[in-house]
Formats: sequence, structure tokens, C-alpha cells
Amino acid sequence: MSFVIRKFDYAENLGAKLKAIRRSANLTLSEMEAKTKIRKSFLKAFEESNYAALPDPVYAKNYLKIYVRALGGDVNYFLDQYEEECGTCDFMKNARLPRRRARAFQFLVASRYVKVLAVLAVAIAITGYVGYQVRAIVAPPDLLVYQPSDGSLTGDALISVTGHAEDGAAVKVNGVDVLLSVDGSFEIDIALERGLNVIEIESTKRYSRPAMEYRRVVLQQDRTLSLRD
Repeated sequence: MSFVIRKFDYAENLGAKLKAIRRSANLTLSEMEAKTKIRKSFLKAFEESNYAALPDPVYAKNYLKIYVRALGGDVNYFLDQYEEECGTCDFMKNARLPRRRARAFQFLVASRYVKVLAVLAVAIAITGYVGYQVRAIVAPPDLLVYQPSDGSLTGDALISVTGHAEDGAAVKVNGVDVLLSVDGSFEIDIALERGLNVIEIESTKRYSRPAMEYRRVVLQQDRTLSLRD
């Protein structure tokens, strides 16, 4: 892409020349940020010759190369002027100090933050959805036992166990498979022994934890014997 560049004063500093080229191309700093993927604050620091606001010279030179190429300028010319101006400003004093390690977030522009946040949001949504599905799969199925009631007394040696199970579930009563009707209801007769009987009703689906219900039933029968003469 070619730009129409006005003739600038060679006595101007580096920043003034960069700004002149950018304005001649009718481009804003925000547009150059999007084009170069360099933070707007760094581009502004170049144009204001505020070298103290730039990262270490190694990074700053690389940014300057990218910026000048994007503007269609002479990279070597601007690098030479950068070296010359940095050599006569207090910025070089800072350069002789021990360098701090540059942190990654210093070189991220706003658009990258948005992308990272969007990826994180999608990852969280996927994780939540998968977690919900896993919990739904392993959760015990619904199980209702209508009769007998827990702790009931009976004088009959045979008692009927009735209830309703969730669609797709299997039911066992005292370890015996029970046939379910179309609507999920079930009924089975259980033989009782004299005294306390514990009836175990279990319902499971594939990969799920079992749903358990217990009914305690006491069978009371008259032990007296009638003797005939």
C-alpha cells in the first residue's frame, strides 16, 4: 500500500516525522494499533519522543521497525535517528541500569485481551455444560414407593410392593428384577417371614448411582394351635 507523504523538516525529531507520515496517510493511532498489533500507548510514545515510556531498547527497536514499515517509511533512516536521539537523552541512563524482565501483559493490546476473555468464557461455558451433563448421567433416578408404608404391621404372609420409577430405569425388589409397565409403575408380591422384614427397593439407570428405598414390615401371626378332641 503506497502513501502520499508530505515533505517534512529533517530537523524535526523522530516523533514529529512519524506523526507527519501517519497524518499524511490519514490514519489514526487506533487504526495503527489494530494494523501493527502494537499498543497505542507505545505508538504515542514514539510520536512524542517519550522514550522513557517505551520498553527495553531491544523491544522498542523492533516495534519501531514494524511501525515504520506499516507507514511505508525508510526503516534504516528511522532506526538511525532513534539511535542518535536515544544517545543524547536521559533514556540511555535508564538503559544502563539493570533491566527488568518485560512482562507479557505489557505487549498485549485491547483486542488481544478481548480474545483471551472470549476464549476463557467459552471454555468456562463448555466446562459447565459438560459438568451438568455428567451430573445428570450419574445422578440417581427418581423412585417412588407407594406401598407398603415403612414400619407397617400385617398379619398376611404375602405383601404387595408398588411404586413408580423414572423412564428408562430398572427396578429390583430384594434383588429380584421387577417388570415395569409402560408408564413406569411396578407391582410385585413379597413373601414375609414372621417378625421384622426389611424390603429393599433399588432403581438404577446406565452409569447412574442407585436410588434406594427401604420398607420395614412386621409380620404378626397367631402362634396358638387349636386342638381337636
